Amino acid sequence: MIRITFTTIILLLFFGSQVAAAETKPPDIGLVVDPAQSEVTGEFRVGSHVKLFLPNLPYLAISHAINAALVRPANNKKGWQYDLAISHRSIDDKIWEFRLRQGVSFQDGSSFNADSVLKNMAYFQKKPFTFTKLRTILDKVEKVDDYTVRFYLTEPYGVFLHDATWLQFYTQPYLKKFGWNGKPNCPNLAEPGPYGLGPYLLVEGYVEGDRSAPKVVLKANSQYWGEMKPKVETITIFTNLGIKEAQNMALFSEGEIDITPVLFSDQVETVFSPYAKLAVSPSMNNYAMHFNMINGNPAVLDDDIRYVINHAIDQEYLLNLSMLGEGILSPTMVSPNFYRVADAIKSLDGYFKQYLETHDNSIKNLRLKVRHYQEKNGLNPEQPLKLTLLAQERFLFLIRDIQYFLEQVNIDLKAEVVSYEKEVFSQLLTTWRKKNKKSWDLLLWGNYDWYKHPWAAFFVYRPNNPWSTITPSMELQEFTDRIIRTNVESDEYQPLIADFIRHVYEHNYMVFLPNPHNVYAVNKEVVFNPGRSAYVYLRDLEVTSLHWSLRGEREYPALRKKPIRINRKNFLELPR
Repeated sequence: MIRITFTTIILLLFFGSQVAAAETKPPDIGLVVDPAQSEVTGEFRVGSHVKLFLPNLPYLAISHAINAALVRPANNKKGWQYDLAISHRSIDDKIWEFRLRQGVSFQDGSSFNADSVLKNMAYFQKKPFTFTKLRTILDKVEKVDDYTVRFYLTEPYGVFLHDATWLQFYTQPYLKKFGWNGKPNCPNLAEPGPYGLGPYLLVEGYVEGDRSAPKVVLKANSQYWGEMKPKVETITIFTNLGIKEAQNMALFSEGEIDITPVLFSDQVETVFSPYAKLAVSPSMNNYAMHFNMINGNPAVLDDDIRYVINHAIDQEYLLNLSMLGEGILSPTMVSPNFYRVADAIKSLDGYFKQYLETHDNSIKNLRLKVRHYQEKNGLNPEQPLKLTLLAQERFLFLIRDIQYFLEQVNIDLKAEVVSYEKEVFSQLLTTWRKKNKKSWDLLLWGNYDWYKHPWAAFFVYRPNNPWSTITPSMELQEFTDRIIRTNVESDEYQPLIADFIRHVYEHNYMVFLPNPHNVYAVNKEVVFNPGRSAYVYLRDLEVTSLHWSLRGEREYPALRKKPIRINRKNFLELPR
């Protein structure tokens, strides 16, 4: 049995904090170099099988393994790479032309060309996704020739490439049966079948933005047209496990879970697991904590109460103790790891310094603000102000500390904890029309998204859409209109982002929490390098010949059970 000493734990935590700043040689505490990295072949392995647990936005994580779009996510500075397109050009951000690949076929063998794009977009325009503005500004899609298409918009739209990632194309039989769904999230696949264009076929279950089967099974597409062909034959994704349950399956047994997120508090246990290793990456993930300004407790409509909640919560404490340093601080609900956002935040250093110097955020003063609210509204100031938080169970490590901070300012935060993400979404996405069945005042979910443009996080600030619980505001409407029109490379982009961050900071429209790193337990015989986004690069997964799916009856060698050095990626080349 491996003995974990206190000194070992301290060294591991020290090592983690050091390489978060720079990828340096780890201290010598008995960790070995990962042998799997040099033993994979880059070739397809017949019979190989990898199992994942994806508790948050599973459709987002795996969609581009099943489907395909003009561009797809990539772990590079741009945040994307060509997929069905081979080139594009933009005219004033209103006309976008794409040259398509030739020789591409759907999983049922039918050909993909410009006509396929037009057919899909006709269905899209009938029932588009609603999480972006594209549904209202897409004028028409035109076929230039058999392998060139042109999108016409009614106004400049700087996030079109973001949306193009989710314009995924389907076979005619799928479109006739399901069409597009008109939901506030992406459609993906409502049933198994050869309906997509990706390297994997969905053979069991279903995976959509608002619902997914407890188990989703993919098989490698032997006819895949792309260069990045799959290397693992079968991939199973579980969506309805508890985080600790999945973690135990990965750490203490083989063949149950190969890849799963792990709690920050369980990193040491992961490193010393006989079957798992630890992989960490900075991310563009965000903890989205909403105030219900639609039909929640009237207290959250009060500017002072929202101010108190944000300034009573000690972000540095949450980052360094609750999250063990695995994340980054932010003054708003968007990760500084988004393209040029860190520079926008840096430009506000003087503003934040002056703001904090001129505001008394002592516990005494924050308690006084709560008392004044209670007295003004006929509430007993000797009793705590009671609020309800709805959140997924996996965020308990944050919730308990947030409850403690709010207790200090006489706010009693009752947590209603649910097992699955879909239970949170069912309430969030109906609140804007006051159709939520559960009463809630604050709500927490993992906004795990990708792309260099921070619209992936900022869209929750746009009033009158299913993802927002903020009361109508012309200022927010105008800000978000400008943000989605502005190209990230333009001179106007960074000052605009800085102005917006300042605006939402002053109004406390959301609860600001640290932005987390991606932290995974990975089977020791699987090569998986997490990226900065929530997207999981399934086509890149590889296994060694000692993986449980290929080893047969042979015992797992004792030498392979030794603790492996932490795999930390992407810390040096963050987007700026």
